This record gives sequence, C-alpha cells and structure tokens, in this order.
Amino acid sequence: MKSNNKAMLYEAVSEFIQLHAFDHLLDNELAQLKALLNQWAQTTDSNELRELTEKLVPILSKANFFVESISPAAIQLWFYALSYNEIPIGNMMQGFSNSNELV
Repeated sequence: MKSNNKAMLYEAVSEFIQLHAFDHLLDNELAQLKALLNQWAQTTDSNELRELTEKLVPILSKANFFVESISPAAIQLWFYALSYNEIPIGNMMQGFSNSNELV
C-alpha cells in the first residue's frame, strides 16, 4: 500500500512538471525537486523518509495551480497524493494562498 501511495505522489509531481506548474522554479530548484523525489520514492527508512518529506514540502508548495493546462483532475490527484502520503496540505495551502493571489 505504501509503495502505491509513493507512486501516486511521483505521478502527481511528474504530471505537474509536464503541465508547467513548476516552470517558474530555477533550474537548480527543479533539479533538487527531482532528486529529492527520487530519494523519497526509494527510501524505506521512516526517519529518512520524514527528513526527505520535510525537504520536499517547501518545494512542492511552490506549485502554480493557475497554469492554463492544469485541470481539476490534476489538482485532485495532487491533493490525494499529498494526503495519502501524509504530507501536510495545510502548510501548502498557506503558501498557495500567498503565492497564487489574483492581482
């Protein structure tokens, strides 16, 4: 079950990358996101998983939900993947409201 949850998050992040939700990141931030996600997907140690999750959250919270290509289904997959992997959505929503305000 845990590996399915990890696969769901990996798929959600990959889809958001393809849908250009992370295009605003600097190249090194995007590389860091990919590297951390790969490490996170491979680890089985719960302490290491927790540490990697803490490193992932700030980068994941930079997803831009206002890209034209993002569908409601993609957003739903995103939040299901986060919640099933016990990634704190509440903290992301604070960043979401601050960084994606309509001007």
